Amino acid sequence: MSKHTHSDEKLMTAYYKAVDFFEANKKHVYTALTIIVIAVAGIIFLVNRNKANNENAGVALSQINRAYTNNDFQQAINGDSLGNIKGLQYIVDEYGSTENGQAAKLMLANCYYALRDFDKAEKYYKDFSGSNIILKASALAGEASVSEAKQKYSDAAKQYEKAASVDPANPFVDQYMFYAAKNYVRANENDKAKTIFDKIKKDYPKSKFVAESERYKALINNAN
Repeated sequence: MSKHTHSDEKLMTAYYKAVDFFEANKKHVYTALTIIVIAVAGIIFLVNRNKANNENAGVALSQINRAYTNNDFQQAINGDSLGNIKGLQYIVDEYGSTENGQAAKLMLANCYYALRDFDKAEKYYKDFSGSNIILKASALAGEASVSEAKQKYSDAAKQYEKAASVDPANPFVDQYMFYAAKNYVRANENDKAKTIFDKIKKDYPKSKFVAESERYKALINNAN
């Protein structure tokens, strides 16, 4: 009996200490609870808003896609003259943090590249941060293509190699590897180029780039 009494006294003492703490720090406790509630509500709000923004970006992308696929790059960037169809620049500016907004960013970079505005193209290729691994590789390849256009061949080769390494299952790996090797040739780094050409033949024997790789290797050997 005395053991239970002692235990009960300990529980009561702990309870009163908790009550004393709460009364003495009521304002702080309420403030903390309010912050937690607001934080949770804020997270829910942000998730819902991001979902809505992603959907809006998707709708806008579907509307501007025709101009993009028809190579009407200026209209794809700016949208139609009436403002009824938003362009890629608007989609990126408004919804760039969403997945569809990131896809729009890559398309926008491609448009600027096609218009030979390489600085803007490079900016948006580098800014890409979407989660789709195929698009990640494509953005890296885009950076490489800008370096290639600026005749920075060694940089281009390294960037193409990086694009090829993102995902082994990417259907464009052999293409990125070939472009990397080709740029190493242009940069007079023939040993690196030959290593990649050999790897293409070994790892992708059915690739359409095998024949081109062999042709480049022959040119390298003849030059030596």
